[in-house]
Amino acid sequence: EPCNLTNPSVGSGKHPSCTMSAHVSPDLLWMLTRSHTSFLNKRESGRIQFTSEPCNLTNLNSFKYSGLANSKAADIKSSVKVENGVAKNDNGIIITTKIQKSKKNSVLSKPAQVFKSIKSTNPAKQINFRRMANCVRKTVGGNYRPDLVNAALARWTKYHRSIVAIKSKTVAAKKK
Repeated sequence: EPCNLTNPSVGSGKHPSCTMSAHVSPDLLWMLTRSHTSFLNKRESGRIQFTSEPCNLTNLNSFKYSGLANSKAADIKSSVKVENGVAKNDNGIIITTKIQKSKKNSVLSKPAQVFKSIKSTNPAKQINFRRMANCVRKTVGGNYRPDLVNAALARWTKYHRSIVAIKSKTVAAKKK
């Protein structure tokens, strides 16, 4: 498989706060949540607004990037393993997208199955940057949300740079 990703798992990325959009139009949901949501962080007297909501690639409070209001949203995050009750970052990458409809039943009536997650099989330090960038481009950009491709690639680039920096620090520490 060229992407080196595991098979998609439906329902593994549960974001209960995003399930409200199942029966409400995206425009109405945005009008209700744009200035009053628990994810909102206002800076400089409210002129700059950031958000920590799931499926928001840029963390900007705008309709285009909103994971709550849009029916199609994507997210890229690092994966975390839990061993003996302790969360450890295994440096893998997870690409999460919202599912519109299912062929058999409407997924919108099943909030636990709204998200499809794809996890990298290798740790991120072993992932080829260009190969993963192509996977991000195909997953997010293909026929899903072409306007989010640049934001998704920027998020992947930030993750990759942080992993390279951590790797170089550990190599330098071992040499001493």
